[in-house]
Amino acid sequence: MTRTTMTSKQDIIAELGDRQILAPDTIARSLVANDQVKYYFALLQSARAHADHPGLPPVDLKAERLACQLGDDWLDEAVAGSRKNRAGAYLIPGGAEILRRVRSGIDAMLECLPDPDRDSFRARLKELEFPPLEDGPIPGALIQAMTSGNRKAGDSLHLVVMDAHRAINRLQAETAVETLAGAHVHHLSAKGRRRVEAFMQGLNRTAPLKFDHPGLGTTATEHEGRLLIQNDIGTTDAHVLVVRVDGLAVTVSYTDIHGSRLVFFKSLLENFGMTWSAIEERESSRFESGQYMLASGRLVAAREADLRAFLCHLGSRIVFLIDWNRMRKRLLTFIGKQQAVDVLKWAADNDYGHRALLEIGGARVLAEAVEYAAGPQLRYGQRLDELIGAERAAGFLREALRLASLGLRQRRSRRNVTDEIKACLRGSFEHERLQIFDLAASHAAVGYDLAAALIEALARLARDAGDARIPKFAARAAAWEKSADQMLNEARDDIRRFARPRSLQEFFEFSDDAIDDLEEAAELLDLTRLTKPSPAAIQKLGELAGLPLLSARELVKCIECAASVTRPDKRDDLDEFMAALEQLTNFEHQADDALRSFRRWLVLENTGQRQTMVLAELSQALETATDAHTHAGQALRAYLMEEVLAG
Repeated sequence: MTRTTMTSKQDIIAELGDRQILAPDTIARSLVANDQVKYYFALLQSARAHADHPGLPPVDLKAERLACQLGDDWLDEAVAGSRKNRAGAYLIPGGAEILRRVRSGIDAMLECLPDPDRDSFRARLKELEFPPLEDGPIPGALIQAMTSGNRKAGDSLHLVVMDAHRAINRLQAETAVETLAGAHVHHLSAKGRRRVEAFMQGLNRTAPLKFDHPGLGTTATEHEGRLLIQNDIGTTDAHVLVVRVDGLAVTVSYTDIHGSRLVFFKSLLENFGMTWSAIEERESSRFESGQYMLASGRLVAAREADLRAFLCHLGSRIVFLIDWNRMRKRLLTFIGKQQAVDVLKWAADNDYGHRALLEIGGARVLAEAVEYAAGPQLRYGQRLDELIGAERAAGFLREALRLASLGLRQRRSRRNVTDEIKACLRGSFEHERLQIFDLAASHAAVGYDLAAALIEALARLARDAGDARIPKFAARAAAWEKSADQMLNEARDDIRRFARPRSLQEFFEFSDDAIDDLEEAAELLDLTRLTKPSPAAIQKLGELAGLPLLSARELVKCIECAASVTRPDKRDDLDEFMAALEQLTNFEHQADDALRSFRRWLVLENTGQRQTMVLAELSQALETATDAHTHAGQALRAYLMEEVLAG
């Protein structure tokens, strides 16, 4: 009998030392093996009969083959192809393989029996002549000896199979397997049943999130006062969960071939304060991977209600392990390793999961959304987090997982769900596109604060030329200027990442020039204390300093209007923008006139050389700051006209 490729997780459970939990599944496999061995006996007998009487139609055993779960259609030709040689032996197509399957089938039948019964049957088999496994003719006497059911003629393989079948049936009756909330259980006490029901309550609550994927089969039994629960999770042979409950103590054994998924599983239970042993790396020839990892965690509950709450939560988390590594790899195309794990953890914590997104196309759907939202700014090989930043990219992926999960559970069409995901990312790109205006407003606000503080410092200087707060203001202005430089660098990175037009960068550079001029004015104001300017000079400087404050206010207004202007029909915001820009131009002209007037006044007042130099440079800085605000507004206008309104 060839070994089935179905994922029953027999080997890994055997590795973990809890064979008793396998009883129902092992019995089922033994009964299938019994049917198959009896089919092979019938096949050998029919082949011998056809070879003895080749003129008669061969017996068709196809229905019997299919009934015992054998998919090898070559067996249907064995009877018709059988011949008898001159020595009286039988040439049966595939005869050696059939004999091998008889031997392995009997071994599989005995696997479920207790050791004493199994040993007894194996002792009987040693006394019998087992057919040779080499290719070649099979003696008729050997076929007769194998398939004889006559006890008076002595023991035979057929009699061993019949007696083993009776023993298996008795064992099956003793185990009394039943279904409890979807779990296959046997030998459960009343308390054990309630605990399994708690586990299955959690599992059944989230099981729909696996959608069409196989897995989550659960088996439970009690043995010597200990409850054992096993879940097969998905389809990987070494991926299994075994839960042992002794009193109020729970031990969880989890095996996996992916270390990152194992760590993720532990994180799903972190709120319960489990104590975990070190992760063991094991090797085994039973599995295709050749090795697996084992994590064991222990929890002692304070009371029965806490124990059941933990079992319920544990059951509800298993679905989030199915295809986890596959989804994680898909996410790495868009975000970094830790961000991918964090996104999957969020999806599990919020009961959305990741299987739905895989169901509707996974990475393909996400890639199409990026291409749709990014458009021409997308470059080959560019990750999503490089386009819109790590946090915003992770936020979109979380939303994509949510939309996919809710959409499929609500039985909405997959096309509609994918369209929603595209629209979601388009919104993220639009928000990111407007983020530059938040940065612009913050940058311009520094200029406004600097201009306001400069007027306040002039007022103090008018009251007391030796005011000690003037030098502190100059130091604070330098710190503000440094902060503005950092914002300028952020803006340059954003403009480069989104391939924004040159006019937007020019806006930031002019706005930063204004801040530089105002910071220079603050430094010159500190020097002004040493020259002891007249009250009239300070008053005129105050009038001039009011213009960069007014122009900074209008520039902030321009930025607010520009952020909302997204299309040509947004006339109200555009009109407000143009009105603010007109005011900027007026302030620039006023600053030009005020500077000329102040210079004339300096000449007529015939102030000292040092004072004249300082006051002239200070007035020039104030006028230049006002000019820079106006140039920034003009650059913002160019951006709107060329990039936004032209589209």
